[in-house]
Amino acid sequence: MAPQPLPFPGFTPISNRVYLRDGHEKAEPAPADEPTTIMIFGWGDGMPKNVSKYADGYHELYPSARIIVVLSRTLHASNQPLDARVEAMMPVVDMVFPTPTGDGAGEERVLMHAMSNTGGIFTAATVVAYQKRHGTDKTLPHTLLVCDSTPGSLDFASQVGRWSRAMAVGTAKFFPWPSIVTQGLWYAFLWANFALEWVRGSEPSGVWATRIMNDQTIAPISSNRLYLYSKEDEIIWWEDLEHAVAQVKSLGYKVDLEMFEGSPHVGHMRLHPEQYWNKVSNAWKEAQDQQ
Repeated sequence: MAPQPLPFPGFTPISNRVYLRDGHEKAEPAPADEPTTIMIFGWGDGMPKNVSKYADGYHELYPSARIIVVLSRTLHASNQPLDARVEAMMPVVDMVFPTPTGDGAGEERVLMHAMSNTGGIFTAATVVAYQKRHGTDKTLPHTLLVCDSTPGSLDFASQVGRWSRAMAVGTAKFFPWPSIVTQGLWYAFLWANFALEWVRGSEPSGVWATRIMNDQTIAPISSNRLYLYSKEDEIIWWEDLEHAVAQVKSLGYKVDLEMFEGSPHVGHMRLHPEQYWNKVSNAWKEAQDQQ
């Protein structure tokens, strides 16, 4: 039996992981300089009540835009087979780009927002799903990609402790014992999964996602990217993120960074809402000007 969608007030479930919130019915059609569709790829184990705060922020900025939210478990990102990962994102592609050519029902102006490495992995799965549906000669058209607390280092041995801690936090409510025990279990699971991938010769999902998003034949170089991060992020080291961004920039992508003071992993908006939304809004305007 397929998992049931989570209760998500204000959103219509499209699948057990994809949710839709239409633009405000009383709002005017989206101005030509605003997004028509916003895709939010939530962090691993992010719950509706938390991810919805980002949808609310976007709704304030762009009331006419429809908002699509993807919720995923960290386990989906780390252990789901590639084909299943891509197939799970097909409802996003088919909702926004339903025509045979993949051009949408009209002119789409898309803003994509990836949160943490899990959000980044399913952002990559979505651009691959687009090509699978509409042909490898096309790339998913989007004006801006916002990367919140992602990407980090791809070195498994140095990062597995952080990843297991993030998974322990995300699943704490399911286990009655101390979080250190849960982290130990996830730590063992991640090592076992890593060993299995090595035996099979499989590409780790984080490595795959970075390769996809750095491939101009899959992720269009015409779109801008904004990276949001802090030195206090306990999951993604700021040095690793800056190193990854430098690599993206060297490939010819147009990138911008914004550092926040004192905020934890995917916590920048919560501590600095004005700085956060001003930066996103300005990044969208700059991307529009460069189109």
